[in-house]
Amino acid sequence: MIVSAFIPARLESKRFPNKVLKPIYGIPMIEHVRRRAILSKVFNKVVIVTNSKIIKKKLLKYKANVIMTKKRHLTGTSRVSEISNKYRFDFGCILFADEPFLNPYKLSNCIKKLKLFKKEKVFNLTTNLKYNDLESKNVVKTTIDRANNIIEYYRKPKTKKYPKKILKKSSGILIFKKNIIDNYNKLKSGSKEKRLKIEQYRLLENNIKIKSIFLKDIHPSINTKKEFKNLLSLINENKEELKILTKTKKLENKIL
Repeated sequence: MIVSAFIPARLESKRFPNKVLKPIYGIPMIEHVRRRAILSKVFNKVVIVTNSKIIKKKLLKYKANVIMTKKRHLTGTSRVSEISNKYRFDFGCILFADEPFLNPYKLSNCIKKLKLFKKEKVFNLTTNLKYNDLESKNVVKTTIDRANNIIEYYRKPKTKKYPKKILKKSSGILIFKKNIIDNYNKLKSGSKEKRLKIEQYRLLENNIKIKSIFLKDIHPSINTKKEFKNLLSLINENKEELKILTKTKKLENKIL
């Protein structure tokens, strides 16, 4: 089974401009994501997918595999779909460039689980909700059926009656069978995708099932400067995370 990782990236974030190049221990945020993907040891390739010459120039200093796309894409999945047919793989895993504290060992366990789902075509990693996640519009929530298929996505649930054990947090990790990601941009964009700005609805509104793979305590994406400071503070107090950071520093100029 061949699995490739794609990291879509742009600089035009309104809430936190240029965040993917924000230094963390002297290394750009997106480079942390790339190195953690390499540390997981489950990908045959790790590719940065961007429209930015600035990102490309910065990442080439680390010998990263970078491919350019056209300027405008509404979503990271759409950006990856533009170039995915250039690569040979069975599954393509999309890792978001603003999730720099992705645990490589949890990611490895997740990818290994794909062998258990021979008929499934799309996966979204989900995790447990934490304090204030329920009310935050920045946190995408999901409801999941008994077969672990995702039913709906929310910025805010329609009702507060949902117990936390039913609602899960959607992470930025999406996994596609090759034919799905290659043809993603051919799928019709529906009303929920447009209104809620949740790219996974492109699949649900075209009757493509999304299987949830639950991993406990996935660190969130970084949307604002405040979130960045809070998350960095938590990492600094976590011995396991500091060990992973030490390993990422040793991957200087690693090509994959």
